[in-house]
Amino acid sequence: MRFKLALFALAILGGTNLMAQTYYVGTCKSGSYSTIQAAVSGVPSGSTINICPGTYAEQVTISQPLTLQGITANNSSLILITMPSGALATTSSILFGTVAAQVEVIAGPVNVTNVTVDGTAGNTNCPSVPYIGIFYSSGSSGTANEVETRNQNCGDGIGIMAENGSGGVETVTVENSNVNNSNNAGIIVCSNEVPTTLSAVIKGNYVQAAQSGIDTECNVGGGVTNNFITSGGMGMFAESTSSSPISGNTVTGGNIGIYIAGSESVTSNHISNCAQDCIYLAVGNVNVKSNTIDQANIGIEFNCNTGTVADNTINGTTIGFDMVPAGFTGVNHFYNVTTDKTTCPAQ
Repeated sequence: MRFKLALFALAILGGTNLMAQTYYVGTCKSGSYSTIQAAVSGVPSGSTINICPGTYAEQVTISQPLTLQGITANNSSLILITMPSGALATTSSILFGTVAAQVEVIAGPVNVTNVTVDGTAGNTNCPSVPYIGIFYSSGSSGTANEVETRNQNCGDGIGIMAENGSGGVETVTVENSNVNNSNNAGIIVCSNEVPTTLSAVIKGNYVQAAQSGIDTECNVGGGVTNNFITSGGMGMFAESTSSSPISGNTVTGGNIGIYIAGSESVTSNHISNCAQDCIYLAVGNVNVKSNTIDQANIGIEFNCNTGTVADNTINGTTIGFDMVPAGFTGVNHFYNVTTDKTTCPAQ
C-alpha cells in the first residue's frame, strides 16, 4: 500500500513531465495545432513541438520550457513566421526600454531549431519601436540553432537579441544560424548586472546587418567565436566589461571591423576591407593578439590608448597602427603598409 501511495505521489509531483511529449503544428499531420501560439500555450512544459512547413503570420510568446523545431514534409523544410497584419504587442527591454518581438522567449530552457522569422512589414504593421526577430528576454534561456532571421528592416530592426537583468546566471546560445538584412544590428546581447547574469554564446553564425553585426553591450559573458560577419557600419561593437573571448571570427566590410569599448579579449580574428579602421581601441588595457588584418585605411587605431597588442599581422593598409602611445613595445608584423605606425601627439 505504501509503495502504491509513493508511486501516486511521484506521479502527481512529476505529472507535467510525464505528460510532456511531441506535438505538431500545421497541415502535414492530422490532429495538429493550427497556430504556433496555440501550441506553445497549450502543451505541457518540456514538450517538443514539431512545426510543419508553411507560413505562420503571427506573434509568438513562449512562457514555458519547450523545444520548438521545424520539420521536413512534402519536400520542404521552410517554416516561415511572418509579421501579423496588425501591430505587434510591445514588451520591456533593458537596453531599449520598449521593444516589439516577433518571437519572445520569457522562460527557459527554450530551444528553437529550423525556423525562419521574416520581419518584412508595410506601413500598417511596421513597429514604431525597435523590433526583434527572436528575443530571449530577461529571465529566459535556451538555444537558437540553425534558425534564420531576415528583413527586420522596416523601422529599427534587430535579428536576435538576448538580455538578463535579475536572478541567477542564464545561458543563451545562438549557433549555426543565418541572421541577415536587419537595419540596426544582427545580434545584440546585454546584462546590466555586475557580475554578469547572462552567458551569451554566439558561435558559427552568418551575420549581416546595416549598422552593426554583433553587439556585446552592457556586461555579458560567454564569447563570440567563429562567426562570419559583414556590416555597413561596424562588424562588432564590443562593449562588455566581462573578459569574454572574441576569437576566430571573419569580419569583412564596413567602416570599422571591431570597435572595442570594453574588456573583451580580441584574438585570432581575420578582419578585412575596412573603409576606416579594422580595429578601433576606444579604451585602454585591452588584449588584441594574433589577428590578421587586410585591406584597410588603418589597421589598428590606438587612439592613444594602451594595451597588449602583439603578434598581429597587418597587410595592405595605408597606416598599420595609428596614434600609438609612447612606450609601446608590442611586436607585430607589417607587410605592404605605406606607414607602419604613427605616434600619439604630445600631450
